[in-house]
Amino acid sequence: MKYLNKKQAKSLFKKYLKGQCTPEEEELLESFLQSYQDDSNIWSDLDFNEAIKERVWEKLKNQAVPERKSTVRKIYSSSWIKYAAVVIGLTVALISYFNYNDIDGELLKIDEEMIVLQTGNGKNNLNENAAGEITNESGKVIASQRKGVLSYKKDSTLKELVYNEIKVPRGKTFKLILSDGTWVHLNAGTSLRFPVNFLPGANREVFLLGEAYFEVARDEQSPFIVQANDMEVEVLGTHFNVSSYEGSNHHTVLVEGSVQVNNKTAKTLNFEPLVIKPGQKASLVPEGLNINEVDVKDYIGWTQDLLIFNDDSFTEIIQKIERRYNVEVENNYSELNDSRFHGKFSEESIIDLMNTFKESANFDYLINDGKIIINKKENAYGDMNKN
Repeated sequence: MKYLNKKQAKSLFKKYLKGQCTPEEEELLESFLQSYQDDSNIWSDLDFNEAIKERVWEKLKNQAVPERKSTVRKIYSSSWIKYAAVVIGLTVALISYFNYNDIDGELLKIDEEMIVLQTGNGKNNLNENAAGEITNESGKVIASQRKGVLSYKKDSTLKELVYNEIKVPRGKTFKLILSDGTWVHLNAGTSLRFPVNFLPGANREVFLLGEAYFEVARDEQSPFIVQANDMEVEVLGTHFNVSSYEGSNHHTVLVEGSVQVNNKTAKTLNFEPLVIKPGQKASLVPEGLNINEVDVKDYIGWTQDLLIFNDDSFTEIIQKIERRYNVEVENNYSELNDSRFHGKFSEESIIDLMNTFKESANFDYLINDGKIIINKKENAYGDMNKN
């Protein structure tokens, strides 16, 4: 018997809305719904009320293909628990299907931006799941894209550096293989300027703004250097993560091997670059670098589509949410800014995430003019002055 995980179920719910499920897939969905044995937490987990359930049901009826209506009745009619489970699954699917979130009648429209590759030929818009080739001014193929990875070709005939730049918008990530075989995982809201080909015996230097995870191909003769604003990271061949988002702490986390990290604006007289070990994080501070032992999984989880908060301030969390979901968040509850939270999220929609924080941080939020606005909950702590 085949079973669905949450991600697979969401995909099938989306197909079901379009009337594209096979009989076997419909059976899998029914089995998935049967797994909900206890309905006591279903509605409270998603903060559903009667008005929302009615709107979801209307959407389902409007989107269902006529010839599939008997199947819809079949799934929904057996029990209220099944109906609740279907609504939960389809609510998440509708979010992806219509590319917006709906909460209390307000729409949160999420605009989709393209990944842009700047070459000598101008700007190329990239679809992260497409396949194709990139050419230079003379029509020569310099890179090809397959299965969401853009891979540059090594060309030993080039005698000078020619740079390309890739910009990944908020809400997306991308993978790139440089001409030396180095893998670069680019996080949302990141740009990387890099040579089309590296020159033999010379430093392999790239320029980062944002966040990237590097798996550097080893070359003893050509150190690999990441210039990330005021931070410089030098390696021969290793795995490490660099974060240099504007307005946030700049740091490097080493997964394996060794790297040398430099603060180019350190105020300490004669500051020397430091070598860090696997499991260490080097953060820029005015005096130079601050070295801490960390769990590297917390810093590279984004490469597996995980959103992880590990003692992050609420200000930092908002920045991460905005980058991951390509949304704008306005926090009017300033007392939360320095509060710190732990949490791990995978496939949750922005509304799922906000509802989770709403309960744990005890705030209210609303959606207005395409923006998420956080407000202090009235009587959040109760009337403590009452006798």
